[in-house]
Amino acid sequence: MTNATIRRATAADVPQLAATIRAAYAIYNDRDIALPPVWDGLDQAVSETPVFIAESGADLLGAIVLRVRQDALQIENLAVRPEAAGRGIGRALLDRAEILAHELGQTTLLLATHRDLSENIALYHHLGWTITEQLGTKVKMQKTLSAI
Repeated sequence: MTNATIRRATAADVPQLAATIRAAYAIYNDRDIALPPVWDGLDQAVSETPVFIAESGADLLGAIVLRVRQDALQIENLAVRPEAAGRGIGRALLDRAEILAHELGQTTLLLATHRDLSENIALYHHLGWTITEQLGTKVKMQKTLSAI
């Protein structure tokens, strides 16, 4: 498991946050997968929505961008630097999202991913997520949390 610290992102984190997300998605460049520029709008996301980062010392290892909806907590983006892969960073960030969902009284987490990111879909399945819909290249997934 990770020894990273998870904390809420601040405006000062945005440049390093954008670099982290770009690095996380760069591994897909050679796979001809058309992904949107998910690092755009981070200033607004950090100021308006819950954004958590995982860091070790001065190194930002990963981040999760969330959106609070009336009916669920939506994961807008989950990104882990390639060099931090396999260290439990993504799992720790997802766990933090579950904690926030419980704090908000939510029992549903939602996300969307690309159908060609099969390793991500497999990981989410392993962590208890189910596919709820497939539209073109978009795969929508859901995880129902037990009420506390």
